[in-house]
Amino acid sequence: MGNLKKKYEDIVSKRKEIIDQIEVLKKDEKLIKYFELCSKNQIYQDEQKRLYKEMKYEEYSTCNHIWVNTLHEHDSYESRSYDYFGCMKCGLDQRAFLLAERRFNIDHCLHASLKEPLTEERIMYNFMTEHRSYASEIDYDSVLCDLDLAKAIYLKIKQAHPDIDDETIKHYFKSALKDMREIKVNDERLVSRAKRLSLNPNFNKWNGRNVKSSY
Repeated sequence: MGNLKKKYEDIVSKRKEIIDQIEVLKKDEKLIKYFELCSKNQIYQDEQKRLYKEMKYEEYSTCNHIWVNTLHEHDSYESRSYDYFGCMKCGLDQRAFLLAERRFNIDHCLHASLKEPLTEERIMYNFMTEHRSYASEIDYDSVLCDLDLAKAIYLKIKQAHPDIDDETIKHYFKSALKDMREIKVNDERLVSRAKRLSLNPNFNKWNGRNVKSSY
């Protein structure tokens, strides 16, 4: 009993020292300003996250999507194939479902707190879960293509032809992709091509077979 009482009194004494120091620091003008700024920053950070999510939701909702097949997987156990699609215009990508399953618990994701990281795939996952009607717009005959490559080609086409319509973009995209896949070039030219498209120089998913089961 005596040993426990001594430990208890030691803890009380140490806490009193800390509390006394806290009381002194609470009167420090610089620290007062620091905590005020931290509080304001948190408010703005939360609002930034909310607005960014709203902006992405609006972007996904109003986009006239141009789809590519971003991933094709075959489950030999169930003898079933699974296809995932992404939009080269707004970047909406069904592979977010796979990332969600691998990186965090699905049920918890739907009720995520602001303390959890606001990632692009999290926003996509939540949007597609909450707005399932988007799936009715998917072109299931879309070409198999890495989404980063598709977006890069799309941006190049838009830069060259700002007023081009979507149907013509699809035509130009398929022609550009066909040339990339049929005209064989060495590794040095592939690196140069990737740089021109603002892709990572190590990008290596030029062909449809490079996209299958690669996510």
